[in-house]
Amino acid sequence: MSASNAAGRYFLIPIPILGLALAGCSAEKKPQEGTTDPALTEALGDRIVVDPEKVAGQAEAGATTEAPITLPAAARTPQALAAARKSAADAVGGELLPLPTARKGGASALAEAVALAARTSEQSRVAKTDCAAKAAFSEGWAAKLPAAVPVYPRAAVHEAAGTDAGGCSLRVVNFGTAVSPEDVAGFYYSAAQRGGYGAEYRIDGGEYVVGGSKAGRAYVVYARKLASGVTEVDLVTSGG
Repeated sequence: MSASNAAGRYFLIPIPILGLALAGCSAEKKPQEGTTDPALTEALGDRIVVDPEKVAGQAEAGATTEAPITLPAAARTPQALAAARKSAADAVGGELLPLPTARKGGASALAEAVALAARTSEQSRVAKTDCAAKAAFSEGWAAKLPAAVPVYPRAAVHEAAGTDAGGCSLRVVNFGTAVSPEDVAGFYYSAAQRGGYGAEYRIDGGEYVVGGSKAGRAYVVYARKLASGVTEVDLVTSGG
């Protein structure tokens, strides 16, 4: 998730600072090779595959560029795609809801809802606390998403960050999957509504966007097809 792309999508959060953190430009120390948390791996099960190339890349001293999202060939076979889609359907009760006709245009209102919900205390809302600036890098945040909006089944987590500090509650996860952006949108449209959230579906340029809120919590999902054929997804959730 590049800082330049994030600035356009999340300027109301604001994410440029968080984008730099995720890309390795912050002072937050990233995990080194071989330090994957066994408890995290167990918690995620087969729903999430941590990208080994990304983990290895984090250990390279002086690395200044963001590694691309990659998926192993085995994750891109027709059988793997079918399994991922079945897992997605199973996660929402066996069948996805049909996607409505997408609204066209910007999704800034969805990002604004996430920004507001991230400030969980009245004091932080009044002060317009910059919750993104408090976020720390850790793939463990991928396991701390709301149950209603998890990482897409069998996806590969690329980067993650979050915070519960200073009256904030924010999670940001960047991941890749071999299914289409429309598949991703369909999953979150169904999962969010099953979890009691609203769900608005938009297409903003080349991005498929789903977002909504409930009782002071909010989420927004952006999915786009990369030139490599991988679907890259940014998932942001906020609220207590």
